[in-house]
Amino acid sequence: MSKKKGEGGTSGEVERYRCRAEDEGGRIERILSRRFDYSSDKVGKILRQKRAWRAGDLLPLERGDTLHAGELLELHPVRPGPKPPPQANRKIRLKVLHEDEALVVINKPAGRVVHPGPQHGTDSLLNGLVAAYPELIELGEDRGYGLVHRLDKDTSGVLVVARTEAAYDALRAGFTAREVEKRYLALVKGAPPDEEGTIDGDIDGQDAETRCLLEETRGPISKLVLFPKTGRTHQLRIHLSWVDCPVLADPRYGDGLDEVTAKLFLKRHALHAESLTLTHPTSGERVTWETPWPGDLRKAWSRAAKLWGEPSV
Repeated sequence: MSKKKGEGGTSGEVERYRCRAEDEGGRIERILSRRFDYSSDKVGKILRQKRAWRAGDLLPLERGDTLHAGELLELHPVRPGPKPPPQANRKIRLKVLHEDEALVVINKPAGRVVHPGPQHGTDSLLNGLVAAYPELIELGEDRGYGLVHRLDKDTSGVLVVARTEAAYDALRAGFTAREVEKRYLALVKGAPPDEEGTIDGDIDGQDAETRCLLEETRGPISKLVLFPKTGRTHQLRIHLSWVDCPVLADPRYGDGLDEVTAKLFLKRHALHAESLTLTHPTSGERVTWETPWPGDLRKAWSRAAKLWGEPSV
């Protein structure tokens, strides 16, 4: 048996098997079961998806077709089936900032993942969204069940969700064209080199740009206002680590929970999506939604004043 990379389905491999004398006249389903030890379910999937071919043939093998000694059997990887839609969970409470026929805007709490994944099968924000707005299921996986953008698990703040295909496509076009204005607030260690400036540089091979404004500094920490022009994964957290002022309590790009965050009683990274401005997909008007700092970040910043005095900026 041999394998050639770069062909076929998701694994990128095609398996090749040279039929032996004992395979003479054998049916394809029997050879798959006997030689590859495949279950009947997998054999059925291979044949239904037309993933078994006799080398040189123009048509795939079907159930009942026979093979002969010396013939080369090619097996292409089966295509994964569609993921099941997210399960509705009415126990997840949503903080709705706005809703209309085209979209809904949520104030996402820290500590809640946005969509299902490992260890978060039914407790994601999306599970709560499809319970409250069942039409999101109709948008399907290709349109993220309405999720136009994402926030990290421990990032709080404004999140917009599309309720129709047309709204999703229009909103995604706005994000892609960088017409959506995003404003974040962050508590960080240290301070950036300039009171106002731009951090840029590729993230995972894609351009990324963040405008940064230093608002105040209290002792060893600062309060920043951030305006990401692009939307790369972990962009703000990565960019701030580049200028040696990582987000407080960031376990991946900063120092995590340390002495400073312990004094501030912080339990999660100090990043909040304060506002979002975009073109409404149906009215065409520019609209803005805002949400104030959540209590844990507001209290941490107030405690910094008690610990280290008045701001220096």
